[in-house]
Amino acid sequence: MNAPIGERAAAAAPAALPARTVWLLLACFLGAVLLNLHHTALWCLPLVLGAVAWRARAVRSRLRLPARSLRIGVVAVLTVGVLLSFRTLKGLEAGASLLVAMAALKLTETQRARDWLIVLGAALFLLLAACLDAQALWRLPLYAAELWLLCAALYAVGAVGAGAPPPPTLALLRSAARSLAAALPLAVVLFLFVPRLPGSFWALPRAEQALTGLGNEMSPGSISQLTESDEPAMRVRFDGALPPTAQRYWRGPVLHGFDGYTWRRRHPDPAPAPRLQFTGPAYGYEVTLEPNSHEVLIALELPHRPPPQMPLVSATYDYELTAPRPYRQRVSYRLESSPEHLSLDPLDAWARRMDLQLPADRNPRSLELGRSLRAQSDGDAAFIGRVLDFLRHGGFRYTLTPSLLNLDSVDDLLFNTREGFCGHYASAFVTLMRAGGVPAHVVTGYLGGVWNPYGGYLLIRQSDAHAWAEVWLDGRGWVHVDPTAVVAPERLTRELDDMLPAAGGSARGLRSPPWISSALQAWQAANAWWQDQFIGFNFVRQLGVIDRLGFHEHQLRALTLLLAGGGALWLAAIAWSLRPRSRGRPEDAFGPIWRAFERKLRRTAAPRLAHEGPVAFAERVGRTRPDLAAALVALARHYAQLRYGPHASQAQIDRLRRAVRLLRV
Repeated sequence: MNAPIGERAAAAAPAALPARTVWLLLACFLGAVLLNLHHTALWCLPLVLGAVAWRARAVRSRLRLPARSLRIGVVAVLTVGVLLSFRTLKGLEAGASLLVAMAALKLTETQRARDWLIVLGAALFLLLAACLDAQALWRLPLYAAELWLLCAALYAVGAVGAGAPPPPTLALLRSAARSLAAALPLAVVLFLFVPRLPGSFWALPRAEQALTGLGNEMSPGSISQLTESDEPAMRVRFDGALPPTAQRYWRGPVLHGFDGYTWRRRHPDPAPAPRLQFTGPAYGYEVTLEPNSHEVLIALELPHRPPPQMPLVSATYDYELTAPRPYRQRVSYRLESSPEHLSLDPLDAWARRMDLQLPADRNPRSLELGRSLRAQSDGDAAFIGRVLDFLRHGGFRYTLTPSLLNLDSVDDLLFNTREGFCGHYASAFVTLMRAGGVPAHVVTGYLGGVWNPYGGYLLIRQSDAHAWAEVWLDGRGWVHVDPTAVVAPERLTRELDDMLPAAGGSARGLRSPPWISSALQAWQAANAWWQDQFIGFNFVRQLGVIDRLGFHEHQLRALTLLLAGGGALWLAAIAWSLRPRSRGRPEDAFGPIWRAFERKLRRTAAPRLAHEGPVAFAERVGRTRPDLAAALVALARHYAQLRYGPHASQAQIDRLRRAVRLLRV
């Protein structure tokens, strides 16, 4: 009996992991790297592919490990490479790149199960890095599939570490799926009831993130081609009916300072805003604003007050809603606005001076034109009408590919090129107003929006960015004037895509079939729901869940109780699911067999230690009894394979029992 077992031991003791296990582990690691491809250094993927190819070749033929000094040198080179790529080792991008590089280097020296566990640990951290960086709905199945494969790989490595060959791949996937399904209820409990910190639960803020097209400056003369973007700027859900199309102006940064070429915001706020009387209908709505590069919350003109849930946001003298710093993460807030209003106070002298300032040595022809039109007008309102008539009948053309302007940008526009987009005409109109003695400034923001019937919200894209003017009329206050409306009235109702030249047409222009547009809107609505309900699940929404469960007071105490209760229920369910395993399941027949094996070895070696597995115990005994080493290790491996592998038949159990009984010590 001993000889056949010894022969099987010699054949069953591989020096490395089985080939199919190695392929599974390599696939898991490569998948984790690909999920981080968008924010790691460009050289990371070639490095990983080279390391994977090296390790794949080692499956077929044993390769010599690189010298230790060479590996240390490569570590230093890769670290310097990350520093050169990101100028730092801190942050998500640099950290993920460094982890990819070190894990790829580790692949060149993987031999034992412990080495592969390190690689799998790195892959799990890379999966977490990908989740922190990008949370779009389309990535969710990729994250789930990668986690599933990683759990299956852990099962495979664990089986090899226990001395048994890994089960078939399908069996590994089934075991991983059962484990993940068992963990899902606990994940839901933790998601709902762990108290949230301020900010997004899933994201890390990064200063270099791509941000909105609005900013604190505007230089229309420096732009020869305005490139549109399909990226969303914000989503708006109204409590009731939508405002008319002509009133869908979304107010952003207000620009006061002008040097003849560039408009800029003025940050000091020495004067209070004139009090307003809202005369038209009020609209309540919720805004979900994408990350941006300015600290202004976008609002429908004009907001009644700052959002009550954001105490650090304040209203300025020019009716901006400003936060202490730009929002680098998606943010949601509620507002109420009325497009129609009157001012109850006169304009402060400081604000009047600021909105009349013009550089005396710039745009002289425009300044003269403004004074001339003013001299022909009977009052401020008539002057505004004359300037608009000049723009309407002066041969001006709306285009997104205007000519570059010289430093006297307004003169160049009004008397030479006569073409531009909204920023050009808002700049020229405000300049003429100030030249004629009417306080005015430029307002930037967005215009319009597309209704999504599936999500029930208005989608405003970056391509909806717009600029208009506000002028001060005594007795009325700040009055909205859009000079682009007289140059290109269709701009107020047409998509910006339709106004782009054919050669530079956008992808949106190609999506003309209605069924494609409908499918895209459905996908956008699903992604918005995912972002709002899951990614944007913050402390306020958490308290809303507590209220719906009936806990209207002592919310933090309720969170603690619900978390403890949910965790206890989950543990009880897991314990109940494991209960039959200790009461006569077929594999429990192995217990008496193993105890008989240990009793036979008591006179040969010390009893098995609590931390020793079957194979490790047999190897220790074999070192004291070399004559029995092969037989003992083979028996232990055979036991581990039957006990922890796929379901063993009764005939296999009987043969193992007979082998133990025939073992002579």
